[in-house]
Amino acid sequence: MSYFRAPSVHMTEEQREEIRRTKLRFLFNMHDTDNDGTITLEEYKHVVEELLSRSGSLGRETAKGIADAAMLEVASISVGHMGPDEFYEGITFEHFVKILKGIEIETRMHIRFLNVDTTSLCK
Repeated sequence: MSYFRAPSVHMTEEQREEIRRTKLRFLFNMHDTDNDGTITLEEYKHVVEELLSRSGSLGRETAKGIADAAMLEVASISVGHMGPDEFYEGITFEHFVKILKGIEIETRMHIRFLNVDTTSLCK
């Protein structure tokens, strides 16, 4: 649950950056299902298909198309223009950090925990 703790207002910039990288690593690892350090197209397709097709509003083929397009966009951001014979291996953690550079994940990815005395609830 520490991944979802809000950052303290008294943190240094280094501490805030460490929290950011920790949260990004957590998100990255959710997609890197074989833990090889790279989110492959197949892993990404699986995540997108699960998220989008389970609701019933999109079919698996539509979700697959969205995943394919998103991975091409990631490739262009991560490695630039690729030739027709080049293959994008997948998203490394450093690519992941680069892609999400403008998103304030450290402040958005949190759950507010209430200061509740839980011992009174356990009677």
